[in-house]
Amino acid sequence: MNSQSTPPVKVEKIFRHPIKSISREEITQIKLERRKALPLDRMWALVHEKSSFDELSNEWQPCTKFLRGSIMPTLSAVESIRTGDQKYTFKHPELKPISLDLSDHADRGTFVNWLLPICSDKFPKPTKLVCVADTALTDTPFQSISINSLDSLEDLSKKAGISLEPERFRGNIWIRTGKPWTEFDWVGELIKIDGVELKVVDRIERCNATKTNTKTGQHNCDTIGILNERFGHQDFGVYCSVRTPGTIKINSVLSLNKME
Repeated sequence: MNSQSTPPVKVEKIFRHPIKSISREEITQIKLERRKALPLDRMWALVHEKSSFDELSNEWQPCTKFLRGSIMPTLSAVESIRTGDQKYTFKHPELKPISLDLSDHADRGTFVNWLLPICSDKFPKPTKLVCVADTALTDTPFQSISINSLDSLEDLSKKAGISLEPERFRGNIWIRTGKPWTEFDWVGELIKIDGVELKVVDRIERCNATKTNTKTGQHNCDTIGILNERFGHQDFGVYCSVRTPGTIKINSVLSLNKME
């Protein structure tokens, strides 16, 4: 990746998702901390009437305890714009925008009520937004950050015969490597983005949420079937763990540090 004949690998997009599997916002830079997820990423999650979420626990809990876009696709169309510390404006194509402060208990209840008109009766109803102190509700037991390739996305789009938007994969950092799927070769290695060092831990096995068009909240592509049929797996992107903290931004350069 450091060859003069090869264009540098750069950060093209950065996303965070304040509410797990529901909201998303695009940002231009972020400060990363050692062994932490992206700040404010997946800080909140939506529990439902049949959830086994343990409110007395102060530890990470798995995604099966939350209402998610993989269960109710319309939730994937929620967008968010951060306007203050915990203040957001939320948008959905079937709902009027709403501005809330998620640090306020009443506003969290208002968010749940705002979602109810688009929630199907076929699934458990949402009941409240929850969080775990100092812990992001990532899809992994460790505090992970995901890196995804725009080249891999374009290759998958060609196989699918449809232009797939990055948002459906809910990744944090999007890069362009010049070669699709090369990010899988980095598992077990260390990478640097400017001065930030990350360990690439594992490939990301994808779920039904990636089948959903995030503009409409409707399924429009069997991404899982295509991945399995064309590649023999349903993986897209890699999970990473921050080893050395620092700030990354759009156009930050990524380099690979081979481990001995």
